[in-house]
Amino acid sequence: MKHDKGTPTTGPGSAVHDVGATGLAMLAMLGDGSTLRSGPYKDNLKRAAKWLMQQQHHDGRFGTNASHDFIYDHAIATYAICEAYGLSQYKLLKKCAQGGINYLESHRNPYSVWRYQPRDNDNDISVTSWCLLACASGDLFKLQVNKNAIKLGETYLDQVSSPNGRHGYTKRGERSSRQPGKHGTQFPVEKGEALTAAGLFCRFFLGQDPKEKPIMKAAADLIVAKPPKWSEADGTIDFYYWYYGTYAMFQMGGNHWRTWNRHLNKAVTEHQIQTGNAAGSWDPVGVWGDVGGRICSTALSVLSLEASYRYARLIR
Repeated sequence: MKHDKGTPTTGPGSAVHDVGATGLAMLAMLGDGSTLRSGPYKDNLKRAAKWLMQQQHHDGRFGTNASHDFIYDHAIATYAICEAYGLSQYKLLKKCAQGGINYLESHRNPYSVWRYQPRDNDNDISVTSWCLLACASGDLFKLQVNKNAIKLGETYLDQVSSPNGRHGYTKRGERSSRQPGKHGTQFPVEKGEALTAAGLFCRFFLGQDPKEKPIMKAAADLIVAKPPKWSEADGTIDFYYWYYGTYAMFQMGGNHWRTWNRHLNKAVTEHQIQTGNAAGSWDPVGVWGDVGGRICSTALSVLSLEASYRYARLIR
């Protein structure tokens, strides 16, 4: 909001997550069809990519490790840089993208997946989902990716999945995390299925088919039963959930997608700010709004609205 004229917009988020916020904004612009070579946002993408490159350390990590959950920012930035590299055919980004992938591999637990700290023998599905998306994107665009890491990711998804379709945070049946204090009361975990949605979309992205994996249909049924609803009073606003849920439901297609998309459009399009410096954005009033701020809330909302054309259906 340093560029705002007059009364500045609210919702700066936490500065330690600028790397992740930039990555999400890049993904939204790429999803609209721009690349570093063409499109209305090519100059924005160039500046964002250049800035991320400046934040990359010799070990490939984007940003600092000042926050306990810095790996989120790194994984999202890596995902964005891999997509920018591949979609733009911008060879100058190849080394940067490969470095991001290399750091993910050095951070991953031996014989398993990812958590906040490097190789601490702890794992969770939320961090792992972003890491898997980054690795799958890198693999798609012919970067050097440890294929075993992707296979171990598939194994982990099965380990944390319950027969009813719910994908747990670190174990079967475990709901999403919340910050200490009133956060859990303000945003009850029972209002959504964020981790189930993340796990299901990853399954699609990794090439799994609901016809062969019944757990995917069960997961989709759980998700569609809790569609997007904009209610600050009830604590149902969760842009993170809506992002993953939208992409998972789009891949499922049929009634799952039609039902979800109807609720999504009502929840998202009716609450976009129309006037002032915040015009075009969404207020950061969701579960992680104080962390990601207005940029993340807006990027995730835009990404959700792009679902029907950002990816083709991966399974037919």
